[in-house]
Amino acid sequence: MNEFEKIFIEVRKSFDSLWSTKLRSDQVIEIITPYSTTSNKFVSLFITKRKEKFVVSDGGLLNSEAYESEIDYENQCLLKVLYHLEGFYEIKTTIDKRGIKHYYKSTDKVTFVPNLVYEMAQYISMCVSAATVPFVDQKEKEEKETFRKQVNTYLGSIITKSEVTLNGYLDKKNFRAVRFNAIVVKKNSSLSLVNYITGSNISYFTKSISNASVLFEIADNSPYGSHIKQKIAIVNNGAEGFVPERLHRHFEILQEHTGSEPVKWSEKESLKTLLN
Repeated sequence: MNEFEKIFIEVRKSFDSLWSTKLRSDQVIEIITPYSTTSNKFVSLFITKRKEKFVVSDGGLLNSEAYESEIDYENQCLLKVLYHLEGFYEIKTTIDKRGIKHYYKSTDKVTFVPNLVYEMAQYISMCVSAATVPFVDQKEKEEKETFRKQVNTYLGSIITKSEVTLNGYLDKKNFRAVRFNAIVVKKNSSLSLVNYITGSNISYFTKSISNASVLFEIADNSPYGSHIKQKIAIVNNGAEGFVPERLHRHFEILQEHTGSEPVKWSEKESLKTLLN
């Protein structure tokens, strides 16, 4: 045995020692893998058996942000990465009674379980690490998050909770990349699609308007077009990026897709009439 073969043995021995397990019940075992994330967490997976199939899942840890990485569902760059990984590893999802999403893979052959553990560990590690990448600068992130919370809180005070879905999909199966800040559904099945527009500078504000225009256009041309009662853009006219004289044409295009003028945040009271 030469020197490099000895190195290989030491590497394998060290890697193997990083694996550990916890028996969660007589039907569930947790495997703490050596696969880590850029948030300095080791990936845990859970193995159980359901209807003669072995299921390897993340136990809802990714969706519950146990890895300390928050997924920004408005970040189209990040979503493209996550959807690519989900498709590449053929990941399935389910929602538990608490509303937490679980990611999993299954097989009816016990010999394939190690393959699933490897693929799930890779998938979770990559998703968490991708979510920690700063795709936008911190000031812009804080601007969007602050405005989103302000509008969400206000909408919650003027609309019945059962009628509004925040950060909702138009159609999760067929239009996964199309999400609106709020979707209001009335008893007659009419839809009000709402998007929030803001930006910490003129460039981000322009991008926010353009993204809203595209989403409204896609919605209009979708099978749900006939159910859309109104398309509302709520503009943060108190943001640093709000420079009307430089945004005139962008707002014109936006209005072509909404059919009405955007609602300025300083005039938010008008939303009570529009959404009720």
